[in-house]
Amino acid sequence: MLGMLGAFGLWLIQIVGTWVLVGLTVVALFLRTSFSLFALARTIVTAAVVLTLAYRYGLATDGFFEWVDAVIVKYGLLAIVTSVVLVVLAGVYVFVGPPGSRRPRLVRLFLIDGGELRVPGPLSVLALAGATTGVVAWSMNTIEEYDNAFVSLVTGILVLLPAGVFLFFTPLSVAGTIFNAANAHPALPSLAAPFVAVGAIVLDRFSGSIITTPDNLKDPFALTGLLITVILSAVEFLRLRGRGQGLTRDAEPGGEPGSTPIGETESGAPAPR
Repeated sequence: MLGMLGAFGLWLIQIVGTWVLVGLTVVALFLRTSFSLFALARTIVTAAVVLTLAYRYGLATDGFFEWVDAVIVKYGLLAIVTSVVLVVLAGVYVFVGPPGSRRPRLVRLFLIDGGELRVPGPLSVLALAGATTGVVAWSMNTIEEYDNAFVSLVTGILVLLPAGVFLFFTPLSVAGTIFNAANAHPALPSLAAPFVAVGAIVLDRFSGSIITTPDNLKDPFALTGLLITVILSAVEFLRLRGRGQGLTRDAEPGGEPGSTPIGETESGAPAPR
């Protein structure tokens, strides 16, 4: 009896935990200070390359689930690279800050608090997405362990629905907004994107071909996608610098030239709460 109750309790934790974490992650992905057309363009370019190659040269061309697996693996590798680049760039962002701004910048990487504006920083979004990925993977792997076919079916439906939502929205944060890096500073996504593209290409080469693209097409696709990403990021970064939002200045995300840091007045004093 106790064993049955324990198994049921674990099952409830699995289902509820998956839904709660996916819900929190999706909400966090929409809590951003801005979403530029450049971020949208990076997302579209990445999706076009990945989906086209997966459709044409997936793990198997005669099965939908094999194609889905190829896409998940490809974006999984991209998410790993993005995570590493974001953490490294976050350290640079804190280090190059103006005098007296390192602690506020470090805090901003986790939480942006501007009185009426309160959104998670990129490292918080990254941590939440990582935790959700682990729970979703655990939940999906346990579906096949149930002896009862009905329980497996019900569990599969209850898990695959939020898992599908999570897998739909996460690539937007990985390729476009770099886990909402603009929440901390508007220049971070444009600086991170080229390194993400290079890292993804290198990792894909060393890990073997996840999607079996022919050698005569692999490099042209990779280099074209990289070139487009670099151009988009360069144009975006130059536009931001022209508006006074370079990485060494603390301009409010989405603000105008000369805007003051989030949560401060023009005199530099903390804004009234």
